[in-house]
Amino acid sequence: MVGGSPRGPYAKSALRRQQIIDQALDVFNELGSDRTSLRSIADALGVTHPVLRHHFGSRERLFLEVLRQADARGRERLAGEGEGERSAAGFAAAIAHVVMGQPGLMPLYVTMIARALERENADSRPFFAERFRDMRSEVVAILREGQASGLVRDDIAVESAAAVIVAISDGLSTQWLIDPEVDFSEAMRLVDQLLAPPPPRDA
Repeated sequence: MVGGSPRGPYAKSALRRQQIIDQALDVFNELGSDRTSLRSIADALGVTHPVLRHHFGSRERLFLEVLRQADARGRERLAGEGEGERSAAGFAAAIAHVVMGQPGLMPLYVTMIARALERENADSRPFFAERFRDMRSEVVAILREGQASGLVRDDIAVESAAAVIVAISDGLSTQWLIDPEVDFSEAMRLVDQLLAPPPPRDA
């Protein structure tokens, strides 16, 4: 490759890899966690098991890449909304809504979180540890911006508040998965209200 986009066999391999990522969620959504092995994904996508292993190594790494790209889409959507006042709860909600808005993605997310709880897990555990650190860091930055502009109360520890906001977002997402009548957006707006400075007392 000389500048620009990759060509030849490398380009075809990258395209095939992306096609597998794009279709893997459909297979998971159709078969469910217990029946979705790497071999069953290969059969459903019309590729050989060795090809899938070549690109991803394991079912787990494939699914983590699906989640990684979903997170990237959430951030792209936020960037596309332009600058202006940023809400910490709104940021967490925007990322969560990408996961909630694609059929099968939220069940996959919860399934992989469960895998990450296995202490010796070499893939999902580091992935989610890094993801949560990044989320908290971004929320902390937004909270500090809010404090500087007077939109967020200044008597809270922003690191702890960020952990709470991420936990609320994940917890609401799980509740919504079980009961879609849960009003995720309204609950996250309440979080912003709780973070706002109290109104001045009458003199």
